Amino acid sequence: MTSGPRAQCDACVHLRLDGNIDDPLTCDAFPAGIPDEIYDNEQDHREPIEGDHGIQFEAKAGDQFPEYAFI
Repeated sequence: MTSGPRAQCDACVHLRLDGNIDDPLTCDAFPAGIPDEIYDNEQDHREPIEGDHGIQFEAKAGDQFPEYAFI
């Protein structure tokens, strides 16, 4: 994962934070690890993506999808 604009995953209710920095980031859609192209904002996860178990981006309360990430 690269540094840059805030990842869409950081604003999503489905992100899982287990506190272990050595483990891959996971979410309800990708329990084995969030694909880099999603976390790095190369693919918009407001739309279905193969393997996401029917779960897409949903903003945390008081947050929103970081639109600037795709500009």
